[in-house]
Amino acid sequence: MKIYNVKINDQLFTIEQPSSDYNIFYVNRKNGTCCIAKDKDKNWIIEAQYNPSVNIPVEQIGRYLDETLLN
Repeated sequence: MKIYNVKINDQLFTIEQPSSDYNIFYVNRKNGTCCIAKDKDKNWIIEAQYNPSVNIPVEQIGRYLDETLLN
């Protein structure tokens, strides 16, 4: 399990990658927020969200992952 911390719009997000074999990431999992992944068109989407009232900047988090981890 790899863990990354990223600050977006003055909010800290903890991103966990359970396995390097899969491009699925948990965002703020300890708070039960969401799981993000790439869809068939390679766009970042929320796979499952457990707290819909939380605004997750999926595109910005996905861009961080693309630039920092997946290249």
